[in-house]
Amino acid sequence: MSGVLPETERERQLRQLAGRLLHWPDPEGPVTADLLPVGYPDDLPPEIVDRTELRFLGSVVRRRAGTLVGAEMVFEGPGEPEVVVSSYESALVELGWEHVDQPRPMRGGFQFRGFGEMTCLVDKTKAAIIFIQAMDRETGGTELRVRYHPEGAQETIRNMGGDMRQEESMIPNLKPPPGVKFRPEGMGGGGGRWQSGARAETEMAPTELEAFFAKQLEAAGWGWMTGSADDTFAWSSWLIPDSGEWRGVLLVLGAFPGVRQLSVQAERVVPGGHRGGGGYAVSGLIG
Repeated sequence: MSGVLPETERERQLRQLAGRLLHWPDPEGPVTADLLPVGYPDDLPPEIVDRTELRFLGSVVRRRAGTLVGAEMVFEGPGEPEVVVSSYESALVELGWEHVDQPRPMRGGFQFRGFGEMTCLVDKTKAAIIFIQAMDRETGGTELRVRYHPEGAQETIRNMGGDMRQEESMIPNLKPPPGVKFRPEGMGGGGGRWQSGARAETEMAPTELEAFFAKQLEAAGWGWMTGSADDTFAWSSWLIPDSGEWRGVLLVLGAFPGVRQLSVQAERVVPGGHRGGGGYAVSGLIG
């Protein structure tokens, strides 16, 4: 798999053009970028490519004065982004790479398709660093991108900032149907309540959209309680198991042609039927 495959003159020209387009200025000196279809350089640790069952598409290699300063590999295959990242990360951890804690954006609720999952690893000497990102594809499966930097790991880790752990959202990630133009409009919460909203440009009936997202809530462990639907509005209520009396509700409103407003909420119900309290910070959500 290592090395460059024989290429035609047109392929050579296309590869040179890609290298120019992928180049960016570097304060440390001129850097070249080379595109290797179904290949990677000999001075790249082979376990980065060979420790996954995904299909390897190729790499972009960057050098300064002939020395490797970075490489990005692209893979594709079946599976959800979270599973693909976890499997790839576990394989490298077994070889001595170490996970790096880093600030993470608030997750959960309605997401753009392709938002994906990210993580970061360093080698045993903390001299090299790897960024791993997996994104779900419109046609199904996952695209995995692995960026390798053989220098500057310690400085990169320091620049990531301090501990920025946040309370985990009670709402799972929710992805739109393929081909639907989708705009998440906010995600937030804390303490006793979480909420996420989105706008979908589609002619899908509210009952169809509700059923699509309901399947994702069920896959995340939520239990359907009750619900109903008509031509313009669909809703369902949910029990969130093993969560300490949390309940959820999914709403889909089709008040205007071609536009659907969506909202999903989770609230903690304390003994006596009262809603949970606590801090709550959210913007851009459906009321």
